Amino acid sequence: MSPVRFRFSPSRRVTQTLRDLARRRPDEAEIYLEEHQDEWELLAETVPEDAADILEALDEEGAAELLTGLPPDDAGEVLDEMKPEAAADVLEELDPATAAHLVEEMEPDQAADVIDALERDEREAVLAHLDPEVAAEIERLLAYEPDTAGGMMTTDVAALPVGMTAGEAIEALRRLHDELGSNLTYVYTVDERGRLVGVVPFRELVFARPGQGLDELVVRDPVAVTPDTDREQVVELIQRYHLQSIPVVDDERRLLGMVRFGEAIEAAQAEAGEDLAVMFGAGEEESVFTPVRESVRRRLPWNLFNLVAGFVTVFVVAQFEDTLARYALLAAYMPLVAGLAGNSGAQAIAVTIRSIAVGELPPGRELRAVRRELAVGLVRGAIIATVGALLVAATVALLAPSPNPGQETVGPRELAEIIWLSMMVGFLVAALAGSSIPLLLRRLGLDPAVASNIFLTMTTDAVGFGSFLLTATLLL
Repeated sequence: MSPVRFRFSPSRRVTQTLRDLARRRPDEAEIYLEEHQDEWELLAETVPEDAADILEALDEEGAAELLTGLPPDDAGEVLDEMKPEAAADVLEELDPATAAHLVEEMEPDQAADVIDALERDEREAVLAHLDPEVAAEIERLLAYEPDTAGGMMTTDVAALPVGMTAGEAIEALRRLHDELGSNLTYVYTVDERGRLVGVVPFRELVFARPGQGLDELVVRDPVAVTPDTDREQVVELIQRYHLQSIPVVDDERRLLGMVRFGEAIEAAQAEAGEDLAVMFGAGEEESVFTPVRESVRRRLPWNLFNLVAGFVTVFVVAQFEDTLARYALLAAYMPLVAGLAGNSGAQAIAVTIRSIAVGELPPGRELRAVRRELAVGLVRGAIIATVGALLVAATVALLAPSPNPGQETVGPRELAEIIWLSMMVGFLVAALAGSSIPLLLRRLGLDPAVASNIFLTMTTDAVGFGSFLLTATLLL
């Protein structure tokens, strides 16, 4: 008689310790888990989220060895929790047949994301080794753009005929439980043609009489999206109606799948990350896993544009060559004005883009938003310009060196006046540019985040340097 083995779930402290160890000293974590296979299997079975974090911290080869040491169903759950790019890197360390076997254990939507992240040759090889039905489902999901409801949805959805009784529905759900798992959030009802009729709340289903028909319990015409609905709209609808998932239907309202709340959260994070990256001229879907060649291809055009835009500032400064030749001390204080204006403008851009993203800034309120930013810029400019002028006057009085032969000195009072006036101009222009650039891009039908910071930097540098030198030329 074989001894009985008890399996206890690892404590939260233990899993966090292992995860932190993997992030700080991945080699030690890999050796420990290889030597304690039972602990690793238990960790992956009970908290696949932490197991995924650990694998992402290890090198691909070590992660692949640990992953293949798990039972296939647990390995599939861990892959579900990994970032698609990281999971793809691990699968590329395996032979296509083994990788395909693990992919078959994944959720269809997560599997599609991982397959899409594989290199082209590897992707084709893995798809060739998949079960034909699984491969067809994944390829159907891959046909949708990643940033649409179709690209986010899962096809594992509880859909029951509207003609069922409550008792029959509960029995059907018991059979579906193991297959759907966490996807069993809502019970959707469909007609004989697979068209969405409505949704049955679990509470109503549980307390209904066994013989009561689903057509008496169903909430008809629930909010739904089509496969090409943009992910921003999907997130907005889930948030607005407090949904755990939202159904995806075709043009004839046939139920295709659903987008879960977790996918909506990930989409919102991805959208925010893309806006931040695009704002600074990086690739829209770029990450640390993006191939070097692709990153260079996406960033280089904006770098070249930034180079050309820099010559605008060079041209502005060149117009005041005589002023700089006579008062060399001015060159030391020019970056102060442009730098503060640039920072102020970046804050205005961030507030404006966020307001656009969350729907707080419809076209009819654009002028009001610009006026508000100008008011903020005026108040902040007055405060910072006054403090800056006093500090500049003090530093010039105490620390300014004697001018070289052929150059003239700038007194503390004169330089303080120049700083105050040019900073006020810089803050006002930065507020106007920071609030207007995203709005102008939206009016042109472009993403408001598209390289906004590059256009802002060009504006604030040119105006900052120009206003400083022009003021100095007029006052000295």
